[in-house]
Amino acid sequence: MKNREPVLRKLDTIESKISKLWLTLNQGNREGCYPILEEIKETIEQTKGYIESEPMTGNELNRI
Repeated sequence: MKNREPVLRKLDTIESKISKLWLTLNQGNREGCYPILEEIKETIEQTKGYIESEPMTGNELNRI
């Protein structure tokens, strides 16, 4: 997987943002959660893009 490092970095970013989300929720700041959720959604979309840019293996082609 040529994009292994970028995908792992994006997953680390998502984990960090989820921790930030928990902190925000524990502080009772519900309105502050919405921007964090949007950031998480954007990071997930970027990660999907990395994965979709990878060539498919023979096993994956057989499942289509």
